[in-house]
Amino acid sequence: MVNLIALGNRLRGDDGIGPIVLQNLAQRKEARHFNLIEAGSDAFAVLEYLNGKQPNIVVDCAKMGAPPGTVKKMRLAENDLGVLHDLISLHGFSFAEIYAMARSLGEIAPTTLVGIQPATIDFGEKLSPQVEQAIPQILELIIQEAKYYA
Repeated sequence: MVNLIALGNRLRGDDGIGPIVLQNLAQRKEARHFNLIEAGSDAFAVLEYLNGKQPNIVVDCAKMGAPPGTVKKMRLAENDLGVLHDLISLHGFSFAEIYAMARSLGEIAPTTLVGIQPATIDFGEKLSPQVEQAIPQILELIIQEAKYYA
């Protein structure tokens, strides 16, 4: 089983993409292959899963300097910390900081980060059309990535 960890705040426009993807996956038959975890905006909630044994797929909105709706997948390893630090977090602690903290605590479970470039993260906004249109692509990418860890 793969942990699908959704970071994000549904009340802040495209920052809600993680929880919305999780909700969409929960309605599909493939959901039975996942432990679905909505971590909200608390990157610390991810820590226990990073130091666990099951593989993780983390879905989050990330400022990557790409066009809105762009989806990037990164299988993480120790040498990826530089790339992670280049992503701008939309939460109090960045995923890179939490990943580094987890590494200092012990062995890291296999982890893939799926980042989605936002158009807006303003309070009270819905998903932008660009990010909403990326949902099918994100779901297929997650399902395929879970097969990699099977």
